[in-house]
Amino acid sequence: MPVAGAVAENGALFYPSTRLESVALTPIPDLANHRQHLVRMFEKLQSEFPQLRESADNNFRITDWTFDVAALTANELQYLSVLCQQQGWGFTYSNVQCHIKPEGQDKAVGLLQVLREYFPEYTASQIVTVGDSPNDESLFDQRYFPISVGVANVSKYSSQLQHQPAYITTAAEGEGFCELSKLYFAKLFCK
Repeated sequence: MPVAGAVAENGALFYPSTRLESVALTPIPDLANHRQHLVRMFEKLQSEFPQLRESADNNFRITDWTFDVAALTANELQYLSVLCQQQGWGFTYSNVQCHIKPEGQDKAVGLLQVLREYFPEYTASQIVTVGDSPNDESLFDQRYFPISVGVANVSKYSSQLQHQPAYITTAAEGEGFCELSKLYFAKLFCK
């Protein structure tokens, strides 16, 4: 499967396969200052939840700040989201990490921008979006992406998602993606 690029950090960065540098989809004029603001927001969250631990990949992140989901409950995750919103930040989480991010930054916004600017020849009906947790929810919004797939473990979050995937694989995690890939290639090559 050829890869034309990758969208990272919940829709903030695009890495075209034709160049080494990322393209900022979320404009941040002063990255050093931005990172300091993220640190301060994380410290505020830690003051209420001392058990929060920074994720190991933060040194490599640019636009968002991550910390481990650990054993946070759905109510605690909702409260963390409210705390971030009160300070002008966005918040989302996956099955592994929580993300403090610029408000309005999400995967659908980033992907739609990439499609508009780099791949205008594709329509929404030609795009298959795939996800496994709440930070992928915007990719399940059928107004933008009518063909969306959740791998099986997304079912764990169904009561928390406003937008549901159009299809859910029977397998979870990477095996769910492999299930989708097999279906795609079978359809493509076995016409």
